[in-house]
Amino acid sequence: MLALEISSALLNGGYALGLAIGRRWAWPLGFLGTLAGVAVLFDAKLYAESLLNLGYAVLAVFGWVRWGRTEFKPAVGRRTNDFIMAAGLALATAYLMNAATDNPRPLADGIMFAGGILGTWWQVKRERLNWIIWITLNGIGVWLYADRGLWVYAAYSAVMAGVSVWGWFRWAEPLKNSKASAQ
Repeated sequence: MLALEISSALLNGGYALGLAIGRRWAWPLGFLGTLAGVAVLFDAKLYAESLLNLGYAVLAVFGWVRWGRTEFKPAVGRRTNDFIMAAGLALATAYLMNAATDNPRPLADGIMFAGGILGTWWQVKRERLNWIIWITLNGIGVWLYADRGLWVYAAYSAVMAGVSVWGWFRWAEPLKNSKASAQ
């Protein structure tokens, strides 16, 4: 399982770096990395995270198609409804994980599940706020994965928190340029 965990972390790291610089080739890396993560996370009894990785794979296909249609230009907007739906999904997932599984960290798993869907959806839509979601989730991930003995994923999450900070600032550049050209 360690080799699969390492492969998943490396592929997903390449995905995050590719997205941070706005490259379409990142999506296939994310697709493969998340599929590898399904088994790793299921084995660690993080069932919602495992299911989430299947969802990531679907969103990676959608992202690949969508990013092939338009020029890279990050979006900015308010997403209050998205946050409310994600919070509700996190609580519902946590309840389900607590009631129906032997998941040792149902609330953290639920937050990672709902936040991961939201963050990836916003990546597909090129919403700059996705990086704030990922900074938060990667911080939680360091603790959650270490708690489950997934040390490679814990280290990967720490690195990805840094990549997410970089992505936040990197995606601001096209926005600055478009505002400057509009004036």
